[in-house]
Amino acid sequence: MTDLVYIDEYGLKGSNFYWRKHAAHGLTKEDIIGVGVTSDRVQIDKTLVEPLLAINKELEHRGWELYIKEGYRSKELYEIVYKRRIEKYGEKETAGIFNMTKMPHASGRAVDIAIWDKETNKEIYLRDSKDGAPALFLNFYKGKDDVESKKYQELQEFLVKIMQSCGFHLGTKNEYFHFELD
Repeated sequence: MTDLVYIDEYGLKGSNFYWRKHAAHGLTKEDIIGVGVTSDRVQIDKTLVEPLLAINKELEHRGWELYIKEGYRSKELYEIVYKRRIEKYGEKETAGIFNMTKMPHASGRAVDIAIWDKETNKEIYLRDSKDGAPALFLNFYKGKDDVESKKYQELQEFLVKIMQSCGFHLGTKNEYFHFELD
């Protein structure tokens, strides 16, 4: 069994994705509360704490910090989210971003992350939302000539490099923000 801890108890910043964004993805508050999500706090397996703190320390050199958008996700939460996302977005799009076979977040050893700018107190975006779901995957911007695309590609590559340097690897879907620690 995983030894789950709350990230805020270790000085890490984050928020529970489905607590904040449940309605946007077709879920009700009752849906998420019914599967145990009762606050905005993020949980992870305790073994992730030290590597995430090391990553946070590296980001501080740039005036940034790590922002954890999701950590532990119960199997029950996976199931209700998958069901509601299929209802809202369809099976093809949902299956493209959800690993229902492995359910990596259920281990507590997977995180979805972002970079936070400490000066502006805002997230540094690593993609343009107008590019839709395809832009969630690494190298979507590779080879594009415009300044914004180059910036997104560089930031994504930087994030992958720093995460991998602390033992994490990209998940099987190759999303630029999803990392797992074996």
